[in-house]
Amino acid sequence: MQVIQDIHEQVEKASSGFRLSVENLLQVGFNIFRKAPAEFMVFSVFGLLVFSNPISGLLLGGPVSASYFHMAHRVKHGARIEAGDYFKGFEKFGELIKLNLLIFVVVLLGLALLIVPGVYFAVSYTFSHFFVWFFQMEATEAIRLSRKTVSGNFGQVFLLFLILGAINFLGVLALGIGVLITMPLSFCVVYAAFDDIIEISN
Repeated sequence: MQVIQDIHEQVEKASSGFRLSVENLLQVGFNIFRKAPAEFMVFSVFGLLVFSNPISGLLLGGPVSASYFHMAHRVKHGARIEAGDYFKGFEKFGELIKLNLLIFVVVLLGLALLIVPGVYFAVSYTFSHFFVWFFQMEATEAIRLSRKTVSGNFGQVFLLFLILGAINFLGVLALGIGVLITMPLSFCVVYAAFDDIIEISN
């Protein structure tokens, strides 16, 4: 009960305003990635297969994202990535699939309404997976808390969103192989951003 109360207090505080240093987040994310590059890249072969197909991305993207964030958290706190960590996110398979489906429907409806609302929802729900994985929230509550958190500085989160998109585009241009680096790096940076705003205990 105390953990739930604390996370709501942190979200409330974040919604009042926060500042992010994109340069610092990129550095922190890179530092996490470089501590276990082989492990992240091996998992990214599976991640790339999942996200390259719309159906598998929709159904498996949630657990895969949670696994990335789980691994980033372990590395940040000095633990090694083990084989079991690759599929750790599947422990909350049902709730994460529900989360992805909800986000997909809302973003799709938003895109149908002159695109801008869809972009707003996509950025606002950036942190949803963290609330399900690290704080055991249900999908609907995770979406609400993510939107409320991002509202504290939507502009900077959106900027980070654009920069990571550009980085992954460059990865695609590098014969696609570069994505095996840019994709896990991006997840590490998003983890660093969330941890900077809403501190995740070890």
